Formats: sequence, structure tokens, C-alpha cells
Amino acid sequence: MPPTPRLAADRPVSRTPIREGRVGRLLLGGTWYFRQDHAGKGERLGFARRRSLRGWQKVTVPHNWNARDTALNRSSQGWYRRELVLPRGSRTRAILWVARFEGVSHRATVYLNGREIGRHSGSYTPFEVDLRGLRPGRNRLVVRASTLRRNTDLTHWRRARFNRFGTGGWWNFGGMSREVYLRPVRRIDVERVGVLPRVRCLRCAARVEVRTLVRNTGRRARPVRLVLRVGKRVVATSSETVDARGRRELVSHFRIRRPRLWRLGRGGLYRLEVSARAAGGAAAYRTSFGVRQLRKLRDGRVLLNGRAIFLRGASVHEDDPVVGAAWRPAQRRGTLSKLEELGATAVRAHYPLHPAMLEALDRRGVLVWSQAAVYQVPESNLMLPRVRRNAVRANREMVLRDRNHPSIFAWSVANELPDVVGPGQAAFIGGAARAVRRADPTRLVALDRATRAGGAEGSPALRALDALGVNEYFGWYRSAAPGLPDTTTADLGPQLDRLHAVYPGLALFITEFGAEANRAGPESQKGTFGFQTRWTRDHLAIHQSRRFVNGSIIWALKDFRVHPSWGGGNPTPNPPYNNKGLVEENGTPKPAFWEARLLFRAPHPPR
Repeated sequence: MPPTPRLAADRPVSRTPIREGRVGRLLLGGTWYFRQDHAGKGERLGFARRRSLRGWQKVTVPHNWNARDTALNRSSQGWYRRELVLPRGSRTRAILWVARFEGVSHRATVYLNGREIGRHSGSYTPFEVDLRGLRPGRNRLVVRASTLRRNTDLTHWRRARFNRFGTGGWWNFGGMSREVYLRPVRRIDVERVGVLPRVRCLRCAARVEVRTLVRNTGRRARPVRLVLRVGKRVVATSSETVDARGRRELVSHFRIRRPRLWRLGRGGLYRLEVSARAAGGAAAYRTSFGVRQLRKLRDGRVLLNGRAIFLRGASVHEDDPVVGAAWRPAQRRGTLSKLEELGATAVRAHYPLHPAMLEALDRRGVLVWSQAAVYQVPESNLMLPRVRRNAVRANREMVLRDRNHPSIFAWSVANELPDVVGPGQAAFIGGAARAVRRADPTRLVALDRATRAGGAEGSPALRALDALGVNEYFGWYRSAAPGLPDTTTADLGPQLDRLHAVYPGLALFITEFGAEANRAGPESQKGTFGFQTRWTRDHLAIHQSRRFVNGSIIWALKDFRVHPSWGGGNPTPNPPYNNKGLVEENGTPKPAFWEARLLFRAPHPPR
């Protein structure tokens, strides 16, 4: 057992890695304490109530307890503890403090001074809890994080070693993977601001809709006055009444006569501040937004600011050999540097990226195919109403958090659901598409599907979508329906033609394609750098030859951990790593990186 650490109680600070959010929020960094709970006895033993630090160790948050694990991928539980001292001058009776958790993997239970105050499931979207019951002086905030997934969870359930939970499409990192914030609420709070700009033509004025969620924590209804400023200019004002201890979404509108358009490679942002004032309290929220015109034509082509796009990019996966998925600014900077060097104009991930990453992509003018963490859920689970509700909730949480980012051009509701669209999947697709469009009607609604020669296509349920993400591994995996021979790269073009014929109105994007590479060798041999380079070049050429394909996103930018028995179609695998990355796990670019860079930076033919 490690030595018992000394008790430290750092005050929260005003430094925030994320620019968007409530004015006055504080980062709850500093000293945290952690203890593992493989046996699952922490609740019975009272870890949330204990004063002693015996058995705990000092950590900093963000933190993954298995960040350096490359052998076990063990699902488990861990406890985090933070001694909380509020800023000087804070009167706890006059102020309601709210804690915001940007991401806890996977299931969180929050305690304050030994009392449970909140729960949440989902690693990549935030949740908030009221810190009611704060005492003068020191308080104890405790979080139990669990990666023990149920077989009806939306990701990462496979029968595995130890407790039969944990393996999945990527490493089952556990802990508090993203930051924690505190903010004071004096009767009125601005909890969320959604900015939805629209522009009918390139020379038209932009019409901007702003949806502001205001909360009244007081005991009586209050008229709330909203003031919206773009830069220093007041663009809209309104006054509405919010019920006692209630929430109300207030909708405002304003115009930008000659908007500066957000563009690929350039960005172009407006800063917005929404302030709310009522008797006894005030709050303000700051965010950024961009104005751009996104259109889908009847033939499936997508136009950005009037020009047909052909995106070239790579998928990002949050995995680092030292910190795991608990990325800091250094890991984000390194990833952004590699994307820029590659010449990528698009990014994708299997889950919502960190808000600071999205803000950086906003500034750089890189488009994002954003995806909810709904991955390979079987039809038997999708037939369960509660599973569908959870999957729709995951989409809604993603959109409500990220709809202010102009870099996001598509919301993908799920990845690689069953090939045959059964009634459960159809109900989910319809429900998710409706929920996404209610929260944001300005972007494409999409679904990512694995494509196979002779596979089931043509489901009417896909008519609810605007775009289809095509995950293709022709010539790497078998990629064929039962009874058909294995595919080759030469089969890819006809398959894309078939998809376009079946879904002529859907915008098609290649959202995954990749080949493993972990060693030198001839290009005819799978798993070699030479094979990966040639395979990538050939597939990019086929994608580009189809006018109806709107872009290609390589899987993936960098090698990452999957599970201890990963093979990935490689005759000589390197478990637990998925070696389809253009960059090795240590940061060294593979030859395919330079080949892709050359092709990404080459002039695009007219679309």
C-alpha cells in the first residue's frame, strides 16, 4: 500500500482550457486523491464518507487509472476525492454552487460530504450537479467512476477476462478523463446557449437564432432581461418571466447584414455574450459561432459556401501512451500539428471530441464529422425502448453541447449498427434524427455503416437521414456477404456505384478506410508499411473518381489501443494496438503518412 498522503485543499482557479461557458466559472484542478476499487467494496466501506487518506494517492485531474496499461484492459471502479475550499468571501447560503463534469468514464456517482448528489452515464458528454449542503470551510467532493458496462450499454460490452466486461472497439479507459468546473449561481443562471445561424445566399444577410436556457433558483418567479452582444454591439434584447425554481429556453433573433463567412482553412468566428439579469442576480455566458452555408443537392453532393466539397482527413482517437484518454493541451496540440502537417480538411471520431479540440478546429477551418458514442449495438438491444432512449439521449447531449462549433458539419447518430435494419434500428434512426433536428436543424444528420459486397441495402429507415458514412475495408477485411468471395480493392468502385444507385439522394462520405502496418516488408504482404501505402493510395484514387463521394477520412491518424487479443486482419499483429494509423503510437509517421500528405495537398479536380 502506498504511503498515506498529506491532506491538501487547494482553491479552484479561474484558468479554463475551454473558452465557451459561463462567465465566472472556476477550474477545480489542484490536488485530487484516487483509490482503486477492483473488488467493488468502496460503497459498503464508506469511501465517500471517510476522513482518512489511508489507501489514497495524489493525482491530478484529468486522470485515467489505466492510462499506461497495455495488457489487461480491466474494467473496474475507482474513487476520486477533492477537498473543496470555496473562494474567499463566498457565502454558501447566498450562492448555489454548481459542479460541471466534462467527462467521467463511464458511469459516475457524485457525493458531497458523504451524501450522494448526482449520477450520469456516458464518457464523452458533460453533466452538472448542484452542490447543495456546502459548509463553511472545507468540504469533501467524491466521485465514483465505473467502467463496468452492462450488456445493454451503448459501447464497450464484450465478454472479457476478469468480470466479463471491458473489451470493445477501443481501450476501456477509466476515470475522470476531462476537467471539472465550479460556478456560483446567484438566483439566475445561464446554463446553455445555442447559436444557429442561417444564410440563404452568399450575399444575403445572416439570420441568427439564439436559444438561451435560463434557470431561476429563487423561490419566486422573476422577470429576466436578456442582452445579446456580438463583440461590443448589442444585437438583441428581451424580457421574459422564469418560474420559481424553474428553467425556460428563451429564443432571440438578430441579423448580420454582411456576414464574414467561415471557410475551410481560414475559420472566421464571431464572439457572442449573453447576459441575463433579474432582481437579486445576474449571469453571463460567452461563446463563438461561425456563419457558413451548407447545402445538400438532390444528387447527393454537398456544397460549402456554394462550392462542392471533397474532404480529405483522418479520424482522431484519444489515446496517449502516458495519459491514456485523459488528454491535456499537449496531446491536443500534438494531434492538431499532425493534422495540419497532413493537410487534413476533415476530422472524425467515434465520440464527441473535447470542447477545446473543437474550438481549435473552429479557428483553423477544419470540418468535423461528429458522432455520438453509439457503437455496434445489436438489434436485440435496439428493440428495448430504454436502450433506444439512452441512444437518443447520447445524441441529444452531443448536439446541445457542440452546436455552436462551425467546424461541425454532420451529426452521425451511430456507428456500425447491424447491416440488416430491423424494426429496433429503424425506430432508433427515426427517433435520433428527429431529436437532432429539433436541437439543430442546420447540419446534416448521418449514420455510419460498414459496407460489404452483396450486403443488405435499401432500408426505408435511412430516408430519415441526409448523409451516409461509408466504412470500407475492401481488400483488407473480407467485406463480403456470406457465400461471396473475399473482396479486393478492385471491387470497391462498383460497390460505391451501387450505394449511390440505392441512395441517390444521400450525401456519401467515406468515413473509415485503413490497413494495418507495423513492420517493413514488400507491398504485396499485408501488415507492412509498403502494403498500407499502396492500399491507401489506391483507395483514395477510387474515392476521388466518384463525383458523388464528398470526402475520404482515413482510419486513423494514430495507432491506438483496442484490446489484448486484437489482430485487425494483420498476419503479424501487435496487440493491443490497432496499427491502422498513419502515425505510430510513439508519434513517428509511417510511409503512408507522407503518401497521404502528398495526395491531400494535391489540387482537387473540379467536382
